[in-house]
Amino acid sequence: MRLRTEAYFRQIAEDALAAIGVEEPPVPIEDVVASLRIPVRSVNLPPFFTAATIYEDGLPVMVVNSARPEIERRRALAHMLGHILLLLADETDVFPRWHPDHSDADKVARELIMPTALVTEQAHIWFNDHRYLARLFGVPEGMMLDRLRELHLAKSETILWDY
Repeated sequence: MRLRTEAYFRQIAEDALAAIGVEEPPVPIEDVVASLRIPVRSVNLPPFFTAATIYEDGLPVMVVNSARPEIERRRALAHMLGHILLLLADETDVFPRWHPDHSDADKVARELIMPTALVTEQAHIWFNDHRYLARLFGVPEGMMLDRLRELHLAKSETILWDY
């Protein structure tokens, strides 16, 4: 088993994004899934359900609740894709059904939705305007601000003006 560092998760996401030629935000998560030939089925389900990976004839199919907001559907697809990419990168990895910890898939998903290189580039262009960057990447403002802080592009004591 490989050493699981932030660089490891970043490389897995970068490889997947490079395979489809992503160069600017927002990252087309469905295109990344499609590049792996995994079908995505959008179904209207109860509000408590967001998404799941099921198997049809031994192959994965991603089911997403069309009643959920787009931001949540993208995050769920990125999370499920994270699990698949981790399995493809290391065959000794276990599928989440047998492992309750999903933090590794969350790390890959974060890199898929907000890749370090793209966030850094766009933050410099747009002067770290987390609200604009959030719309640009298709994520909630709080999530973008957390990402900017994580990448040391925004100070943790940043003053937020409510305008």
